[in-house]
Amino acid sequence: MDSLEDKIVHRKIGRNSNLTVKQIMDMIEEVKKQYPEREVFFDGDEFAICSRKIIDSRDKSTT
Repeated sequence: MDSLEDKIVHRKIGRNSNLTVKQIMDMIEEVKKQYPEREVFFDGDEFAICSRKIIDSRDKSTT
């Protein structure tokens, strides 16, 4: 499965939002606590806090 297909948007942030960087980082930390099995990140194209499955390189087939 492609990592883009697995992406979940947890919270959209308006481009003209009055949120501070700290507030956004706190939101990211909260999502990380709720979804420890996922990589949480800020998507600058969508202005959203998103996550995707963590890909373990040991799981990839080398054949």
